[in-house]
Amino acid sequence: MADRYLVDTNVFLRLYIEQVGFERALAFHKAHLDGLVELETVDVVRLELGHALRKTGLTKNKMTPDEYVTAVQSIDVMDIPVHMTGPEIIEQAAHLAGHRMIGFFDAVLVAWALELDLPLLTADDRLIRAAAGVGARFEPLLAPA
Repeated sequence: MADRYLVDTNVFLRLYIEQVGFERALAFHKAHLDGLVELETVDVVRLELGHALRKTGLTKNKMTPDEYVTAVQSIDVMDIPVHMTGPEIIEQAAHLAGHRMIGFFDAVLVAWALELDLPLLTADDRLIRAAAGVGARFEPLLAPA
């Protein structure tokens, strides 16, 4: 059975915008396409990706409007399972966001990582530090500093 990961927005973003860690994001993407790993995500990531790509790609002329549209649709095109967030996850995320001072969308991902018992693949070292001790597992995309 392949390793499974819950994927954060910043990992998907690196498939389209060259940033630190983009090589490793591409390697995870290739491993997913080759059936070596299973990547999953959550509904808010689809929305966050569209926002982040517009801000860092489209408005900075790093992508054309057509490339932007294609990239925004990529989670669905890659056939990555998307978990739909319900009231229980919202409540858990609110608790995490309020007590750990984690951004709400990040807290949704941590809550899902706990619910699914999957490591959260992320390039957000600040999130990893803020969520330390809540029981979630993380797979840092970036090498530790």
